[in-house]
Amino acid sequence: MPTFANLPGVSVEISDQGLRISRAPSGPKVTLLGLTTSTETEATPYVPYNVSDGTITTAYLKFKNADGTVSELDKALMESYAAGARNIELMNILPTASGSFTADDDIYGYLSKAYTTLLNLDVDIAVPVGVDLDSTTLTGDRNFGYQLANFCYQATSNSNTTIGVIGVAGPTASASGTPTIDEVESWVTALENYTNCAEYDGTTDANGDGVPDNYRFVATTTGEMPASWSNGDVLDAKGNKVDIGAYISAVAAPIRATNDAATDLYPTLGYYNSNGAPAYAGLIATLPAKSAPTNKIINGISMQRDLSLSQADRLAGSRFVPVFAKPKGIVAASAMTGAYNISEYYRSDFVRLSTVRIVHDAINFVRDVSDQFIGEPNSAPQRNALSTAIDNALKSMQAQGALRRFDFNIFASATDQVLGRATVELELVPAFELQQITVYVALAAE
Repeated sequence: MPTFANLPGVSVEISDQGLRISRAPSGPKVTLLGLTTSTETEATPYVPYNVSDGTITTAYLKFKNADGTVSELDKALMESYAAGARNIELMNILPTASGSFTADDDIYGYLSKAYTTLLNLDVDIAVPVGVDLDSTTLTGDRNFGYQLANFCYQATSNSNTTIGVIGVAGPTASASGTPTIDEVESWVTALENYTNCAEYDGTTDANGDGVPDNYRFVATTTGEMPASWSNGDVLDAKGNKVDIGAYISAVAAPIRATNDAATDLYPTLGYYNSNGAPAYAGLIATLPAKSAPTNKIINGISMQRDLSLSQADRLAGSRFVPVFAKPKGIVAASAMTGAYNISEYYRSDFVRLSTVRIVHDAINFVRDVSDQFIGEPNSAPQRNALSTAIDNALKSMQAQGALRRFDFNIFASATDQVLGRATVELELVPAFELQQITVYVALAAE
């Protein structure tokens, strides 16, 4: 307002904070891969676009479909952001000349190209949106879950630790409808029995040989899903088949998302149905490796229809990540991975997400501190210095509560020294996730 209200003149107001720069995104990056017909430069197919707090509105607008409607990437962006992710990357996988070719087989091909591109980039958490682990329309031996798991395995092998999150088809096909009680029960039963995803059944062992029946999420040299467990032809140092199911989490969540995209889509309802994968990825991104998503509130969602404890237990028993309502909010019931889990005696070491993340954090620590010794003499003093650096790095993880104990050994034979090699043998005892607390109660007369 002018200082002299009754005199003509020029009033000047100076605004502050125009030079403020956005805080750099923190935490693991969530990479969302999906379709949009947007022709904006930011949505160029197969080119990642980084989103931060200061650009989320811009990203939402830029990734709308060409006709101005909300795209599946818009929905995933808002779900992940509402759940807590602040370092998000969007990739449009729809080729410019794709036309109307958007069936599941088409999308599988688009994702294949996207994953090949991302192998050369840094990806922490990958989420293919708009696709399901239990898709029934893919032809041949194709599975979106295996495709994602293989990408995460290949990326991690290339020294970039990557985990994936994928959802399953919901109990109702309606974009905003409410499933009946019977529909939810049928949905749980189908997932429990692997009706549409038998290749993911890593819990059944009919003949008792310790090998999961039907399970096909093992690595192959071709990168294609094998015909059976026995056809997995990639082995680890102990001769075990490499279980790439450990790299993914399959979310079974009949949820509704409430965000800006929901308001645009359904102004009256204010929500739409989702498979929960982007939201769960957003939750993971908020947590340190030692803290599992188990029992953590997922913001920005509500239930289409509540799951009973029994239903959630059955889903978790089949290695799906269920969500259900508690008085404090909607929570992830149990944060397992897709690694096989027949019983306490026959299972992968990596059935819990926190274990996977802690182990790979330790690997990354060792890799980072070892890098400074590359190019230096392969001598005893240098190896002793390397040992000290690794010890200090792992002790920092131990102090933070991520590791209970660790041990390692560094050696280089005479031949290794000629060839410029050294070997680190590392043994870790991670901070295993607390899952159950048993309370014994007794009464006394006085």
